[in-house]
Amino acid sequence: MLFFSKKLMVGWDSSEYLALGKFIFGGLGYASWYRPLVWPLILGALWKIGLPMPFTMQAVSILIYFSIPLITYFAFKDSRRYIGLLIVSQPVFFKYSHLPLSHIIASFFLILSYSTSGRKSGVFAALSGMSRFTFLLFLPFCLWYGKRRGDWKKRLTGMAIVLVPYFLFTTLYFHNPVIQFSGASDIINHPDYLWLWQKDWLFYLKSLVFFSPLLLLVFWVKGPSRVAFLLSLIYFTLLPHKEDRFLIDMIIYAAIAIGEGFRKTPILQSALHLIFLPLIFLPLYSPPAEFFTSIEPATTVVGMDPIVNSYADIHFTSWFHYSSEPPMDADYCVFSKFGVPCPTDHEVCKSRVAYFKDTCDSWDIVGQDWVFTVARRPSNATT
Repeated sequence: MLFFSKKLMVGWDSSEYLALGKFIFGGLGYASWYRPLVWPLILGALWKIGLPMPFTMQAVSILIYFSIPLITYFAFKDSRRYIGLLIVSQPVFFKYSHLPLSHIIASFFLILSYSTSGRKSGVFAALSGMSRFTFLLFLPFCLWYGKRRGDWKKRLTGMAIVLVPYFLFTTLYFHNPVIQFSGASDIINHPDYLWLWQKDWLFYLKSLVFFSPLLLLVFWVKGPSRVAFLLSLIYFTLLPHKEDRFLIDMIIYAAIAIGEGFRKTPILQSALHLIFLPLIFLPLYSPPAEFFTSIEPATTVVGMDPIVNSYADIHFTSWFHYSSEPPMDADYCVFSKFGVPCPTDHEVCKSRVAYFKDTCDSWDIVGQDWVFTVARRPSNATT
């Protein structure tokens, strides 16, 4: 009931995953190749067979969220059976489960890998990494667990089943096997936005203390997952771009380590009811769907926010970075007040955002509120 008391949303990232899926399966959306492929392939296939979006995207994400605690509950007989529940009840994980993000499906595959063995475990580990690139960190730890259980070679074979075709595809299609990784790195460290996300080096530790103090027990246990947690914490601490949602990468390893480290005590079970106490659910804005559903199919749209791709089957041109001129040569425009934030006193950025807004305002308005303007180019407008 608590989950459904919070509004389900469609955000920037989930819209880009769907846009890439539409591009792969139908030539619509846009080619956001810096996004990992698993979630776009799933969403694109569901869209291709005619299932409605974004409802289907949200429904699948909800099913995945609720399946995570069930996987560990039925896979184990000791306190590890509560690992999934510990993960999904963390405030940050709970918050972002209301957006169909890749974090959720990557966590799902990682838990499947942890809860299985042999080739299946390797396949699921690779799918987790191909759902969110930073989850590739789990691959060596999957093999570490496999060495303990005597099936690491089978796990390695399972990983190869996924990774070899992937790298063959990127090599043949892009002539660069790591192009997605470099593209993702360029986006997350893009100089136009990096100033927005820079925080002090204690940001993630402070967030854990405030939101998930129980997870600090990870520092008192031993094992592969504790090492994975520490490596993940170090990596994201050193990364200039910091967001609270990146805590999910650390939470999953901490939960596994705690589940393993406290098998003979009831501490995990008795502490679960405390998890929601520090919960702060920040409201996220989502525009009315009618702004986008009235856009004619297969038309061209230039936008400062990709959310239109969740509601309309269009050819999308992104304008997310003020370092380039807005390409206002489309059939429709989507202006977002928060789409392209400008640094203080950056006149080039402000002038280009103002140009986009003024041009969009001068077209035939389809929908408008305090954040978004959606407009169609008049028949007599010039490019």
